[in-house]
Amino acid sequence: MNKIIYAIFVLLTIQQNILSQTVEPSSTINKDILQIEIESAYSIQKVSTEKTTSWSIPNSLFRYGLLNGLELQMNIPVIKEQFWENNHLTQSLNKLDDLQVGFSVNLWKEKKLLPEASIMVRAILPTYNKFVLDNIGKIISINFANKISEKLMFNYNIGHVEKTDNSSSCFYIANISYLMTSKLHFYIENFGDLHNKKIMSHNLNIGGGYNFTDKLILDISVTNGINQNFFYAGGRITWIINTHKN
Repeated sequence: MNKIIYAIFVLLTIQQNILSQTVEPSSTINKDILQIEIESAYSIQKVSTEKTTSWSIPNSLFRYGLLNGLELQMNIPVIKEQFWENNHLTQSLNKLDDLQVGFSVNLWKEKKLLPEASIMVRAILPTYNKFVLDNIGKIISINFANKISEKLMFNYNIGHVEKTDNSSSCFYIANISYLMTSKLHFYIENFGDLHNKKIMSHNLNIGGGYNFTDKLILDISVTNGINQNFFYAGGRITWIINTHKN
């Protein structure tokens, strides 16, 4: 169980542009393990005189180990958004955002300088238009990890996302995580979103968490935009369930 927790490292998710902007694990959870991640987060993004605030209420991610090395995933985001123009509220809405369903597969284990790796594939299912699936997006990510020491890990992802409006971009995520004790962990992370070889967004993410037990973990995180006016703060509870019946 400790191996499962250390592999996934239970990090926070930022729902911006339908892409999870925190590092994805380089290894799947074990067979018969169900992991439920319930997140509530608040974000503010400003562009000129316009401001968008978003509150996930909540964002739920389900991971299930179908086989050793194969994990099924489903993300269900519920979001409240408000749009402001010159400090005047112009629109407010509560919505079920686009669903994500997919899987992650282990590729190989770490060996010397060769990092541990997995591939994650998710379909993005639009929830507008009474769930008519007229445009299906996708996320493909190759996820790596190098164990620097017993307490220090370097995690990184390279991926591509195609949204339901047919727009697309590439991204990278670099993360250094530190296990201070068996219950307390911290991380610092950089995320870059690229389109047509130009960086659209750059964010610095700092967070940490506490393991109440090996099955219940709380994480908190704060993010600030480097080249944009963006701020995020949130928390997440992760619950790990062994569904195997002895």
